[in-house]
Amino acid sequence: MTPAAEVPRSYYSDGLIEEAVQENRKKLEGEPDNHLLRCSLANGLTRLGKFDEAIEHYQHCIKLNPSPEYWNNLGKAMLNAGRYGEAIEAFARVTEKQRWPDAFFHQALAYRSLGQLEKADEQLCEAIKINPKYREALNERAHILEALDRKDDALTEYKKVIALFFAEYQAHDAEDYSYETSVLLDNNELIEELIRQLRHHIQKFPGFADGYYKLGQALEAKGLKNEAMMAFRKALEINPSYETARKCFWKR
Repeated sequence: MTPAAEVPRSYYSDGLIEEAVQENRKKLEGEPDNHLLRCSLANGLTRLGKFDEAIEHYQHCIKLNPSPEYWNNLGKAMLNAGRYGEAIEAFARVTEKQRWPDAFFHQALAYRSLGQLEKADEQLCEAIKINPKYREALNERAHILEALDRKDDALTEYKKVIALFFAEYQAHDAEDYSYETSVLLDNNELIEELIRQLRHHIQKFPGFADGYYKLGQALEAKGLKNEAMMAFRKALEINPSYETARKCFWKR
């Protein structure tokens, strides 16, 4: 059976990820209980498609620090590895403490892969209730409603997706996307949300150096030094004259 989620698209070249993975492996030899280092390693392995090894490291992170973020990462790795039942359990551990729409959405993908469409629809409804503009969840729900032979309901969800797409397209221009994020960096929960939002922004505007710079700031505030370094480097690759990103890259 094909895994429910695709291998995550990388924001960096494979060479940069391999470099960060090797550096984290070396550092972990001296700091085996550093869960931030281990999470950064697992994140890199996930982006390289090495899900089984990533799962082992996420599980170790959870033993050291059972945070909702680590459970969520573990759930996604399980999902990509085709371990759907275990993924559902991991996402349930997230939603016990944090009602993250992202966790409900990915739990729905796991249920869908097991053929449990009604349960998948329930989780998608939860995600959409929390974030009514969650286009991926709306689109996935439309597919599931079609499979459940609820054609009219599916059409309604598809129309919402289309409306949201054009609203976003008209409201945002990569060149004019001005935002200040430093106020969010003192709060761990806000940092996690900021990282998710910046990664989503980068997927839409991959040539926007400031997006990578701000992602680097957020990753650095989270303690993910190597991932921050990659983000600052990517900002410099796009704009070699970006002096603020250069200073952040070299201060490591």
